[in-house]
Amino acid sequence: MKAVVWHGTEDVRVDNVPDPTIQEPTDAIVRITSTAICGSDLHLYRVLTMYMEEGDILGHEPMGIVEEVGSEVTHIKPGDRVVIPFNIACGQCFMCEHDLQSQCETTQVRDQNKGAALFGFSKLYGQVPGGQAEFLRVPQAQYGPIKVPDGSPDERFLFLSDVIPTAWQAVRYADTPPGGTLAVYGLGPIGQFSVRVAKQLGVERVIGVDLVPERLELARRYGAETVEWTNDGDPALEIMDLTDGRGADSVIDAVGTEAHGAPIQELVQKMASRTPSVIATKLMEKVGSDRTSALHMAISTVRRGGTLSLIGVYGGSATPMPMMELFDKQVQVRMGQANVKAWIDEIMPLVTDDADPLGTEDFATHKLPLDEAPGAYEMFQKKEDGAIKVVLTP
Repeated sequence: MKAVVWHGTEDVRVDNVPDPTIQEPTDAIVRITSTAICGSDLHLYRVLTMYMEEGDILGHEPMGIVEEVGSEVTHIKPGDRVVIPFNIACGQCFMCEHDLQSQCETTQVRDQNKGAALFGFSKLYGQVPGGQAEFLRVPQAQYGPIKVPDGSPDERFLFLSDVIPTAWQAVRYADTPPGGTLAVYGLGPIGQFSVRVAKQLGVERVIGVDLVPERLELARRYGAETVEWTNDGDPALEIMDLTDGRGADSVIDAVGTEAHGAPIQELVQKMASRTPSVIATKLMEKVGSDRTSALHMAISTVRRGGTLSLIGVYGGSATPMPMMELFDKQVQVRMGQANVKAWIDEIMPLVTDDADPLGTEDFATHKLPLDEAPGAYEMFQKKEDGAIKVVLTP
């Protein structure tokens, strides 16, 4: 089969690799019909490369048709249309029973001291082959796959794999009070759906912050006020002006480790991504190389007693935090990988609604053949051609 394979920093290729097979009675094989490139994939493309190995298959936002199931998989069958959550969870352990599927005790990557295994996301999270491929082996398929109806385009359901549940969790964790203001830093896919989810859940005022004009315009279409992050402007001052000098009641950081406006950390990231992996790993663990400008801006613009919801991915173990400011302002902080299946029952009525209130069907800005993945990664990473969400079709 064809698959998107990591070969080095900013070097992904479409290779022919062996077809996956059933290895455990809880496995399924899914023929992929659509698979998306996530902002987290871009971290593996350029920044977190020290955790990758040549030959790793990328991708954790897939859906498709079940081809084969193991003997213990009974809730899906060949021919079913399914979406695959990016975290691999058993559904039966202590963590899964507490709707913390991203911490599943059955699939925890204990040799890296990490939570549940993830598809296509480096040896940090289990080195499980990903879904940017023609076929995918799905471990823990007795629980994970989400069956969806036929008839609607893939894009109606594809984003249940990651983007919508991640945005949903970000908004739920932000816990904006009635009549309050939510600020969203970063209007990529997660930020865009955070705006849409927040409005659906009744948040009266949402302010989106980004530096890309088409992303700001898209957020305005779904009811957000916007603040442009420019080289000579100060979005924090604008946020404070828009909130009577108090700050937003809740803030979502949907940017993560590759924020703009942090030149020193950017240099460290570039150096680390081109350094032998053993040394680069120690650099990440002992020095920290996250670009935290968006995070620090979020902290500075959440009001005293407010809530900070971190949903952007960070990878530097020693990344500094302004603890005195957080403590003094009495900020509540919630964060973590999305627990996809915890939110599906709440989300499903919106994605099956004929009115498509979340705007799923027209969200993808680019739909390209799998063979064009290398160029798609470069385009998405450079924010070229208005790329907000790229979907690949095997």
